[in-house]
Amino acid sequence: MKLGILDRYLLREAGGAWLAVTLVLLSIMLATRFARFLGEAATGILPRELLFEVVALSSLQYLVILIPVSLLLAIMLAMGRLYRDNEIAAMSGCGVGMAKLYRPFLGLGAALTLLAFALSFYIGPWAGRTAEYISKDAARFVQYNPFEAGRFKEVAGGRAVVYTGEMDAQGRELTTVFARVHEKDGDAIVIAQRGHQDANPLTGEREVTLSDGYRYRGEAGLAQFDVMRFDEFKTFIQPPEFVFVSDKRRLYRTADLWRSNDLEDRAELQWRLAAPFSVLILALMAVPLSHIRPRQGRYSKVVLGILAYLVYSQLIAVGQAWIAKGVIPPAVGLWWAHALMLGLALWLVAKRAGGLGRS
Repeated sequence: MKLGILDRYLLREAGGAWLAVTLVLLSIMLATRFARFLGEAATGILPRELLFEVVALSSLQYLVILIPVSLLLAIMLAMGRLYRDNEIAAMSGCGVGMAKLYRPFLGLGAALTLLAFALSFYIGPWAGRTAEYISKDAARFVQYNPFEAGRFKEVAGGRAVVYTGEMDAQGRELTTVFARVHEKDGDAIVIAQRGHQDANPLTGEREVTLSDGYRYRGEAGLAQFDVMRFDEFKTFIQPPEFVFVSDKRRLYRTADLWRSNDLEDRAELQWRLAAPFSVLILALMAVPLSHIRPRQGRYSKVVLGILAYLVYSQLIAVGQAWIAKGVIPPAVGLWWAHALMLGLALWLVAKRAGGLGRS
């Protein structure tokens, strides 16, 4: 469908406002998360190299929450400016009706509905799982230490046994190190006076450097052993295989939620369905809500828009809790909340349909 000059103008106004509002809200939401990630990076739990990757993945999760409210505010801000500058009155005088005024806004709403659908059903859960996997995997790398002072430990899937008498608080400096390694053609025994280990923050691999020691190689029960004295000996120890398990329902794959009969899973599925529906309903509601009289300020109706969004989001939250507790059947879901808000939006549209441009 070819857009006219008026359609492009209104779409540019609303689109620019939506982008600005979304960036502001996203920055505010990420600020608190970024502070937590910075704390984890400062303590070494999260490698600095992964910091911005985790933040970027978190932003994809937040977008699904922000799209409905940012579109509502964007349309109201754009329309508020048009009312303040008497452009709506001029459009009404030129025969522009409510239907033509709605067309670009609903077109933008339809595009953002598809984006919200993709974010809610696929991209958001995937981003959440990936961010949690990265965080847990990085924390495992930091917490994993093949050495424990005064104890023998199996490493590398049982192919080696290591021991250290003492270890500093950071777990890097070692004294009196012993290791027995199973090799293809026999066992090797390594004994060193001291050692040092460094961890790769991205792979978790430990580089262990032993100093001033001996390496004995041979077969148990036989007297023939190769003895080698070394000043420095380096080896690498891989961390155990990581099995990622998450019990956060909001990170479950949508396909798994569809197949599940668990009430909490059905409640989560209904919440994911609510996001794209709320985009269109709030876009429909934004135009009549944004009407201001000549002496009213541009932002005078924004509070009403925020209030409408808060009521809508609370209805969804209450409905989700009711589904999870079995108060209402999953078949009813959150459709009653959408119906209430859609009815309110249609009532506002009907109320304004005959009064476009009049104070």
